[in-house]
Amino acid sequence: MPRFLDFFRRKAAAGPHDGEPGPLERKYGLFKSLLAGNNQALELMTDLERLVYEGRSFVLDDALALAETLMGAVYDIVEDLNALGGGRWPGLFDRAESIGVSALQALTRHRSFSSPDLVLPLVQLSLEQLGEVGGKAANLGEVGNRVGLPTPRGFAVTASAAAAFLRAGGLGEGVHRLLAGVDIADTEALEAACAEAGRRITAAPLPAELSAALDAAGADMARTFGPDVRLAVRSSAACEDSEASFAGQHATVLGVAPGGLSRAWREVVASAWTPRAVFYRRSKGYSDQDVMMSVLVLTMIDARASGVLYTADPNAAQGGGRGDTESRADDVLVSAAFGLGLGVVDGSQPSDFWRVRRASRAVAVEEIAHKDTALRLASAGGSNDQGIVGQAVPDAQAGLPALSRAQVATLADYALRLEEHYGAPLDVEWAMDGDGRMYVLQARPLARAQRAVEAEACAYLPGRVPLLSGGQSASPGTAAGPAYVVRADHHLHDVPPGAILVARQTSPAYVAFMGRVAGIVTDVGSVTGHMASVAREFGIPTLVGTGQATALVRHGEEVTLDASGRVVYAGRVEALLSERRPVNLMKGSPVYKAVQEALSHIAPLNLVDPEREDFSPDSCRTLHDIIRFAHEMAMREMFDIAEELAEGDEPQGRGAVPLFTGLPMRVLVVDLGGGLAPRKDKRLAQVDEVLSVPFAAMLKGMRHPDVRWHGTPGVNLAGFASIVAESVFRDPVQEGRMGEANYAVISAEYMNFNGRLGYHFATVDAYCGPAINDNYVTFSFKGGAADVGRRTRRAALIGALLLRLGFKVAQRGDWIKAEMKKYDAAQLCAKLDQLGRLLGSVRLLDMVLADDAQIDWYVEEFFKGNYAFERPPLERTGG
Repeated sequence: MPRFLDFFRRKAAAGPHDGEPGPLERKYGLFKSLLAGNNQALELMTDLERLVYEGRSFVLDDALALAETLMGAVYDIVEDLNALGGGRWPGLFDRAESIGVSALQALTRHRSFSSPDLVLPLVQLSLEQLGEVGGKAANLGEVGNRVGLPTPRGFAVTASAAAAFLRAGGLGEGVHRLLAGVDIADTEALEAACAEAGRRITAAPLPAELSAALDAAGADMARTFGPDVRLAVRSSAACEDSEASFAGQHATVLGVAPGGLSRAWREVVASAWTPRAVFYRRSKGYSDQDVMMSVLVLTMIDARASGVLYTADPNAAQGGGRGDTESRADDVLVSAAFGLGLGVVDGSQPSDFWRVRRASRAVAVEEIAHKDTALRLASAGGSNDQGIVGQAVPDAQAGLPALSRAQVATLADYALRLEEHYGAPLDVEWAMDGDGRMYVLQARPLARAQRAVEAEACAYLPGRVPLLSGGQSASPGTAAGPAYVVRADHHLHDVPPGAILVARQTSPAYVAFMGRVAGIVTDVGSVTGHMASVAREFGIPTLVGTGQATALVRHGEEVTLDASGRVVYAGRVEALLSERRPVNLMKGSPVYKAVQEALSHIAPLNLVDPEREDFSPDSCRTLHDIIRFAHEMAMREMFDIAEELAEGDEPQGRGAVPLFTGLPMRVLVVDLGGGLAPRKDKRLAQVDEVLSVPFAAMLKGMRHPDVRWHGTPGVNLAGFASIVAESVFRDPVQEGRMGEANYAVISAEYMNFNGRLGYHFATVDAYCGPAINDNYVTFSFKGGAADVGRRTRRAALIGALLLRLGFKVAQRGDWIKAEMKKYDAAQLCAKLDQLGRLLGSVRLLDMVLADDAQIDWYVEEFFKGNYAFERPPLERTGG
């Protein structure tokens, strides 16, 4: 994974060779490569976030593949940036590597199962051994050894034993490869792969040490309980009976003779690769390593009755309810049948039911079923016999209760003792022997139903006319509140708590206010942008790319945002706000937590303000920070590209071509590829031969017929034709007459224009391509012939015009810097057209702006199309 730091030195220092591109072409090539890498990295980051926040099932390998590809993309971005900037940020390589390693470690960290203990007796177990013997065995040890309730005798075969078995001969790796590419939704493929996995596991020989340990444990049970003892061999995988119950997903083999222990153990281990088990764990976010199979071996109770009890009602709404529901929530529920409880557990047999009041132990409900069959242990006929049989229940007994009221009360007492110990509702399996003695066979957390989760709303709510629809859901959910429509003169600090922020575009500047807003809607933006990513991190419902939110939503009006349905409604729509998002089955699982930890090194954005002193490589704490930093620095590098050209050798020697614009200025163009159409006259280019999207848009504005360039309203292009035609091949006299050269470095989608318009300097750098995340315009303006007060005033006018156009603007004295990012190409071209008009309109205004009060008039007149700023006759004469 590490890349060598001298890569950028070689890349940046390499000079042109025969047939190779020159310095400008190389620089632009690096810039385009970085933009492509930036876009790819943001898309990969979005895909990683979606794994967590969209709630669909995935495996750790999915996240790992995305993270590794993202790491490669970030390294490429850092290489391109250092090559572009002459190796000015070598420390960024170390930051990328350090952050990337931390992210990958979160995804590759595996649980270690290397205990020397292969078998542990139940009398030694409690929840302290949970990681090694699994939830079922650890909980049963807790019940017997700490709660003090009766349990069967037995032992656990540890997860380390299963790990050693799967490591032997590469068995586990082979099984993993079998299932690695299987889509769990393709049941046919899943069943085929699982069948082969099960065959391999049940046929594999045991390591000698494990085989000896199982034989010894079986022999000890036979000595203690007699040769006819029968055993229950039950799954107790790591993570069973935890937040995910795994109820019924893995095998239990009943009636096993001591001599058949090894065979039954393999069968239980193999049950981790049945179709239902694989589907369940992948849906819930558990990897193969997370469910390493420990096995619990118990003496079987020759049960007269068995069943299940719940220490609370799992179907009653939690957190209170109405009427009888509230009182029913704390009832103890008991189910029972004659014989073994397998039919009760899997629901295959009718069973008796009791609802018992918690406080009084009174039976509130009793339902006695007709139980015509009972499951019993098979008679011992040999050392390897195993299994259970069904026996008919006499008609006279079939309709009788399996338990007396006193026995039901005993179970209720057990239930409350267990719940008091664990501090949470439990699901308990129990059995009663022929002498009426109760045993706890299993205890696990009770999975309780949440309040009803309604289906996702349709795109349009019946009976409601949307105020706005369309765009992309960057972060799902619903929210309501007053709309805060961001305008140029608004301050984000004034956003009220709970507001729906409505803005022209996404911006990292909004990150600091996400704790205050309830939702976000923008005119432009994409789901892979910086802010969209952070919105998902904060869980803020966000709708981007609506095209017209700021025009349709009134500032201050209450609105309801349905980001999932891509709709905004006027007013508060309670029907939407009462909906709950679908349950994320993977939330809280080991895979989910691993990806969350990895994302903490990847997705948060800390570098949100490029003007801060700490906007630096040392402040990059995530891969998102590195991507953001590199993108900003790359734009700055390209901003000065024409300035470097002007300081170099004679432009024509570097491929510059004079461009006839019909304007009183000398323009030299360097085409990096696709910026100009093929020309017959190689010495001169015409405006209609300009193919560069941003440059053509700005030239259109500069050549607008109402823009004054030479002392009178409008431009007499015919009158200037002969002057400009001569000037493009000028001598020193013409140089002084027409001013210094203006340089344009262009490609099909890129422009860097460096203009020396009289005594002031303007630079426009723009990229207009198909990917919104790549697109931007940056603008700089400084200088003039007037005193500093008038120059500063003109800068304030330019700033006001740019703000009105939607630019982010910074001013210091007579210096203006503005930028606009992440608009589609058509919108940026419209802004560049206006920028071209602005350049011609304000060129001489520093000489006439005597008062700050004049600025508002000039702004309004510009947007009326009065680019010459002519006043009506009455205003000119004062009367």
